[in-house]
Amino acid sequence: MKVFGIILFVLVLAIAGVYIAGARLPYSHSVSVTGVVPAPQDKVFALITNVVKGAQWRPAVKSVTVLEPDQGRDHWVEHLKYGQFMTFLATSTEPPVRRDVLLDDPKAAYGGTWTYELSPGPDPSTTTLRITETGFIKPPLYRFVMAHVMGPTHNLDQYMTDIQAAASKP
Repeated sequence: MKVFGIILFVLVLAIAGVYIAGARLPYSHSVSVTGVVPAPQDKVFALITNVVKGAQWRPAVKSVTVLEPDQGRDHWVEHLKYGQFMTFLATSTEPPVRRDVLLDDPKAAYGGTWTYELSPGPDPSTTTLRITETGFIKPPLYRFVMAHVMGPTHNLDQYMTDIQAAASKP
């Protein structure tokens, strides 16, 4: 019984330490990744803006439900492989150079915007894509995990990898 009490105490202490470390991290963040996508700007922009087909080239996305446009802006829900879903709103679209997307859930534990900026790549058949996430994470435990376990650019890196793979297909 004494060993169980010690283990429980150490576990509670560790959780409290993680919580305190997460609480000391900033609530808001802004991170960016830049990569070269092996396709012309028009094709890359089409991949980004054709949200219905996102599930075909983004392995984490199980399906997409398109909602009624919000003041003419694209609005959709991504159903993710691990049971989560997220609602998005395209707040600005400037073909083929920029797209701003908002995580459209005011009750979410995290949120913010993703900005996709496209420019000609180093080769005429490539595109330089910069993705910037400007967001917030409410729960301190989530902040700790994002900063120290997953890494602050984890989701952006995955998106970049996915779009580079999709763009290389004919």
